[in-house]
Amino acid sequence: MFIVTSSPWRSGVRLAASVCLAAVGPLSGCATYSTGFAAVEAQLAAKNYDAALDAIEQQSHASRDKILYLLNRGMVLRMKRDYRASNDTFEAAKKLMDELYGLSLREQSLTFVINDATTSYVGEEYEQVLLHLYKALNFLDLGELDAARVEALQVDVLLRQFGGGIPDNKYTEDAFVRYLTGLIYEELREWSDALIAYRKAYEAYLKYEKHYGVPVPGLLKLDLLRLAQRQGLHNEVERYRRSFGIETWQSAGERAQLGEIVFMLHNGLVPIKREQSANVLDPSSGHLIRISLPYYQDRPSAVSSARLRVDVRVASTEVAEDVGAIARQSLESKMAGITARAVARAAVKAAAAREARKAAQQKSRDGSNESAIAAILLGLSVEAATVLTERADTRSWLTLPQNIQLARVPLPPGNYDVRVELLGAGQQVLGTHDFRQVVVRKGHQTHLWHHAVPTPSTLRR
Repeated sequence: MFIVTSSPWRSGVRLAASVCLAAVGPLSGCATYSTGFAAVEAQLAAKNYDAALDAIEQQSHASRDKILYLLNRGMVLRMKRDYRASNDTFEAAKKLMDELYGLSLREQSLTFVINDATTSYVGEEYEQVLLHLYKALNFLDLGELDAARVEALQVDVLLRQFGGGIPDNKYTEDAFVRYLTGLIYEELREWSDALIAYRKAYEAYLKYEKHYGVPVPGLLKLDLLRLAQRQGLHNEVERYRRSFGIETWQSAGERAQLGEIVFMLHNGLVPIKREQSANVLDPSSGHLIRISLPYYQDRPSAVSSARLRVDVRVASTEVAEDVGAIARQSLESKMAGITARAVARAAVKAAAAREARKAAQQKSRDGSNESAIAAILLGLSVEAATVLTERADTRSWLTLPQNIQLARVPLPPGNYDVRVELLGAGQQVLGTHDFRQVVVRKGHQTHLWHHAVPTPSTLRR
């Protein structure tokens, strides 16, 4: 129950009335952020990346959404394999995130009075981490290992910041970024650091299995055994062997004579935020109020996994990062706060409408017919504005994949043709992608990747 007792509350009511009236014009005819993304999705599914970039440019570029524009543009440039431009764009997004991290008091007050979508978007915690992940992947594709390592290490700082910020937050570690860090250290021959990174990845995957249903990848288990054995940590090797139930694996010496293909499937598109709203009657005032909350809607993909065929060797991908599950848990952990703000806004807006109606009634009793009519219209306008300005914040990084899957294939040095088979839920082949004359060097990783974006016919609205 909300009781109006103080002058600051009355000031808030007056502010709500004036702001709602000012905002209702531009907001009432606008869709939420996510509803305008269909054109981009269609072009990505068709692999028309230039057209997708054009579609992104044609979207509304409100200053508060600048980071989203940069994140989506950076991802499409990566899909286009323009790694340098992609990283320049991601870096611009990162700098803007740093600038906007502390929201202004004015933006916070507008969030309370109008809706959550009026603030500058700074990115969800997992989006800020994945920004560094994709910058690191770009650097790997450019052959710039040290720069890739810097991006992976910056995640440490971010995760420490996020750890205690949200009481129900389950995203306090990113297993896949830890795993990628281990891969980078291995390529740099920094074996001890690689093992440390793999240990952190293992600990994080144990939490992933509980929170997101992503088990510890079999590849990571083999890495832990191989690196612990290489470092002479016999007790650790024995502990892993018993825990994993693995009796044989390639030793570090055997692996040193080989090269390796590291393949990543960026599968599908992350769930999209939608708005669900309800117009209800406020019993204390008799006025109509609106509550709008975000929820996630799946963008299903027919592809469930991928299979690599290299010479006579076959390897299947494992899910290493379930971005969709992380996104859903992130929203769930924040829903209490989102709902509380929505209810509080509704109370303030209802009070504003009540004050406007009282003023209209007083004018109709004391004033001329013209002033009474004007007052009544003003009261009705405020009441309409309180409904029309309540929108859920449906903004998110929409070009992220649903999940990231991984396969690693050790090979003798040489040139190879690699076929990627995209598989459905029943392991049927839905499509293929070929990499010709891939160079595998002794003692080094060769990184390959593919984005599988669902066709428009599989995207539910």
